[in-house]
Amino acid sequence: MSNSERFTPPSVAVPAPIQLPRIERSVLSSGLCVWTLPHTALPVVAMSVVIDAGTVDDPADLPGLTSITADLLDEGAGGRDSIALAEALADLGASLDMHAGPDATSARLWTVRRHLDAAVRVLADVVATPHLQEPDLTRVRELRLSRLQQLRRSPSAAAERVFAATVYGAHGYGHAGLGTSASVSRVTIDDVRAHYARRFAASRVTLLAAGDVRHEDLVSIAADAFGAWPGPSSDAAGLGDAPLPAPAAPRVLFVEREGAPQSEIRIGHLAVSRLTPDYHAIVLLNAGLGGSFSGRLNQRLRQQLGYTYGARSAFDMDRRAGTFVCETSVQGDKTADSVREIHALLAAVRTTQPLGGEQLELARGSLTRGYARSFETPRQLSGALSQLAVYGLADDTFDTFVPKMQQVDAADVLAAATARLDPSRLVTVVVGDPKWRDELQALGLPVETVAPEF
Repeated sequence: MSNSERFTPPSVAVPAPIQLPRIERSVLSSGLCVWTLPHTALPVVAMSVVIDAGTVDDPADLPGLTSITADLLDEGAGGRDSIALAEALADLGASLDMHAGPDATSARLWTVRRHLDAAVRVLADVVATPHLQEPDLTRVRELRLSRLQQLRRSPSAAAERVFAATVYGAHGYGHAGLGTSASVSRVTIDDVRAHYARRFAASRVTLLAAGDVRHEDLVSIAADAFGAWPGPSSDAAGLGDAPLPAPAAPRVLFVEREGAPQSEIRIGHLAVSRLTPDYHAIVLLNAGLGGSFSGRLNQRLRQQLGYTYGARSAFDMDRRAGTFVCETSVQGDKTADSVREIHALLAAVRTTQPLGGEQLELARGSLTRGYARSFETPRQLSGALSQLAVYGLADDTFDTFVPKMQQVDAADVLAAATARLDPSRLVTVVVGDPKWRDELQALGLPVETVAPEF
């Protein structure tokens, strides 16, 4: 073999679509749904209980209540305190993770196949028969208040809270899932129990399993383990029932951090939900704009100008709505210049410099090459099932991703940029030293000093 042959890189193949196994579904008499997706390479099973109760459903006067309720589920359940529960999981070689997201709360458990029956029963105890006791709430509250105190010193947390609150207004997506120190301090165990009774019920639950599991086995185990879980006591209104606000007027919101060497920046506006019909064009647009290292934002602000270690953009799409946001942290004396550059890039991508040619193909490759790596393990497959359940997506969503992404052309991306990016209503949030405020004022937008609540 010659030296030239030895060092010739292999040719790049055309990205191949994936084809997941067929999802099997059943509904128990209680209304609880059971989904399975087989993956028998290893004798392991990844399960999730997805509950249709997210932080968007927090009561208006108690933001953070859903995540506190989720935290309490594994503090004691089914006759076991938190230590006994941890020991039971250890005996099964299982791990349990609780998460409260904007649209759903999930309990995720990973175990070996031979312990499936016992693991499902522990999982059922956690979500269907939690203790919800005062001492556990006291401990969780103290940890939450300490965490909020830490976040108070985080520029990125401050920027994110101000941005979400400004863009979403009173809607449930506009508050942080952790809540605030004031709201967390007000939560009582009666609040937690009432919220659990309203929002956590079998009719709102989907049990998902991916791995070495037979559907009929899981259905039989689940029917016995979850038992006669009662329905919700009521369906009281939460923050998610508030109307989405009208598009915000362009403005600059400034959070003062005296002496900060860098400025944290968020720029964006209200956008679309996960079910938007132009989803694939939007994803490709974002990959070329700022969703990858080679995106325009990073290339301009990091590579060409040296203002930052990195800049990115994202369309964060939830069930009811979403946001478009650019985020970066820049050296302080380049704050106003960075804001100006981001505004200019967003205007150009929908007018004078649309994505196309090699840049568009590079963005497409970043999304499609290696896409199959996201579906190799039972945990990854369980996560994919969770997305289908939370957002109500079609079963072939992941199978068709690569083919649909290949069909998106430059005209589709330009149409998405024109429809989904609006430079005339950008909300700009800056967390930094007050001495940069005058330079921001020179951009011609009103600058308001604000203080986020933690």
